[in-house]
Amino acid sequence: MTIRSARAIKSISALAGAIVLAAVLSACGGSNYDTSAKPTADNAEALTQVTRFFDDVVKKDQTDLQRFLAPNFVQQRTTGIGINKEDYIKGLPDLYSYKLVDVAGSRYGDSLTATYQASTNLIVDGKKYPKAPVPFLSTFVRVNGEWYMASNGNFGIPKK
Repeated sequence: MTIRSARAIKSISALAGAIVLAAVLSACGGSNYDTSAKPTADNAEALTQVTRFFDDVVKKDQTDLQRFLAPNFVQQRTTGIGINKEDYIKGLPDLYSYKLVDVAGSRYGDSLTATYQASTNLIVDGKKYPKAPVPFLSTFVRVNGEWYMASNGNFGIPKK
């Protein structure tokens, strides 16, 4: 790859990021988006949305995940792999059970961020993840009164 094509790719990536940001701001009210407003705690809503996600994965409910995951959904793992919505749904991990603890939700307008710990019986791409609680981070956006998961980060390190 030449330096020129690398710069072009970087410019396209920056433009795509700006478009996504504009879409999110538009969904959140655009010019009514008050950047000086403080977020509010919403642990109950965070627990509801995170539980929906984990339940869908346990049941391998591809139909609900198709509805629930935002078009720009990404799953980030500590292995360095980021997975888009289509690939995530096609290759759902084997989640046999889970327990959520310390779910904390922070809401700002129509966005919700959830931090929590999850103890799981989880196998991803043939690799078992620890059952001990590991940190997760999930983000959601509300559009037309419906919550959608935009991203999920699993910070557990698979066993060797």
